Amino acid sequence: MRKPATGAVGVVRARHFHGDPTVGRRLERAGGHVRSPVTRQPVRNFNTLRDVFERYLLQISAVLFFLGTVGWCWLIFNEFRASWSAPAGSTYTASAKPDAGVGKSDEVGSSAYERIDGPLAVAAPYPSLLGTETPASVVAREWGRLERMPESGRALTKQIAKAPSLKPPLRMASLERTAPITAPLRPSLNTGAVTTMVDFATAPFPYHGAMPGSDRPFLNVAENGRLGHTNFRGHIFWESGTFSDDRVLLHIPPGFDPRRPAVMVVFFHGHGADLARDVRDRQRLPEQITASGANAVLVAPQFAFDAADSSSGKFWEPNGFKHFLDEAAVKLAKLYGDPRSAFTFAKMPIVIVAYSGGFGPTLSVLDRGGVGSRVRGLVLLDALYAGIDKFADWIARNRSTFFVSSYTPHTAYHNADLERLLRERSVPYDSDLRRNHLQGMVAFLPTGDISHRDFVTHAWAGNPVSDILSRMDDVDSKVLTARTASPLHTGSIAAARN
Repeated sequence: MRKPATGAVGVVRARHFHGDPTVGRRLERAGGHVRSPVTRQPVRNFNTLRDVFERYLLQISAVLFFLGTVGWCWLIFNEFRASWSAPAGSTYTASAKPDAGVGKSDEVGSSAYERIDGPLAVAAPYPSLLGTETPASVVAREWGRLERMPESGRALTKQIAKAPSLKPPLRMASLERTAPITAPLRPSLNTGAVTTMVDFATAPFPYHGAMPGSDRPFLNVAENGRLGHTNFRGHIFWESGTFSDDRVLLHIPPGFDPRRPAVMVVFFHGHGADLARDVRDRQRLPEQITASGANAVLVAPQFAFDAADSSSGKFWEPNGFKHFLDEAAVKLAKLYGDPRSAFTFAKMPIVIVAYSGGFGPTLSVLDRGGVGSRVRGLVLLDALYAGIDKFADWIARNRSTFFVSSYTPHTAYHNADLERLLRERSVPYDSDLRRNHLQGMVAFLPTGDISHRDFVTHAWAGNPVSDILSRMDDVDSKVLTARTASPLHTGSIAAARN
């Protein structure tokens, strides 16, 4: 037999050339080396996104959680920033002018604002301006005038720059600490109605900005130290008498409870209006809110005071209407007696009711108001004079809201144009109102030859605002005493609930 190799060279040769595995093991032991089996670990190549995700799952989850937390905190901060900026128990007070007379005051806010009732450059009060013309023609031409203002604005800007004394001093709002509230934080459900007018820092006027879409100032006339705005007829409305009223009409009906489903009605008045004389006393909006029996509040800002003008003022500015509603939430909460309820008012859905010339501010709010999803419904009371394409686009984009346009023969052709645009967008509409569940409904309600002046109290039904609220099934009804507390609880409203 051949002697097995025992040296180092023999061992190596045996490893590679022997045929019997036992011989190889004997040679390894003979050579003094014991070979251990080698276990090879697979090499992971991160060639796919899945491999990277599996390896760094914990780190990715942590980063996403952090970004989500920061995002939510930022959204919540922006939403309630206006409410936090006004401490509970504070009241807004506008800085007084040295020569101010008796100012306005109420239980919610006070200021040294004094309306100047001197003569305007308008030859006659609003009713006589109409003459033999229809309200529709007046409002329509006024709106067209806003879109083609004269170029004299640039010259006025240069004039003001050379003579700063022409520009009136800004009325800055300040906060004054009041005595702490010692009464119960919320009134009982059977408390009486509260109606008042309050100064707002975010009210549409005074407004010292430019016309929308241009660099022309809104106040485009200067004379003897006064600034004014020219309307579509060339008449001058001076700021001191027409565009200085920063009051807002607020109403909380008896039995209102912000903890239950509620709605905020925002009313935009028409031409020639005074909040006290027209909106409160003649059109009786607070009484209509109470008579509806709905868990609702009223917010009605003053636009041009007693003048034929549809200007939007601060509502022309991006998010101007949102800032206004944020301040309204604080003022309503204090009026209600529980400053903590400001968070509830700030989230409350809104229904916009626009009468006549109120269509102008409505278009501004829908275009750049910054409240989008809060708008639950839109009601036009003989107010479709312009912006038909914008209204059609808004209706088509917001199918879950409701839209109601009631009109006299003066604006019938504009409503027919809107119906045509909705058909082109495959949006269905009706000619009457459902008994309840208005959400998602579009209705056009002709009224025949009803006086335009009386349209807020007599349209398709007596007291149309009450009728709309009584048909909203997603807003709680209040106690019976609240619904019957007003003489406006008419048969048409009761029939709507049957």
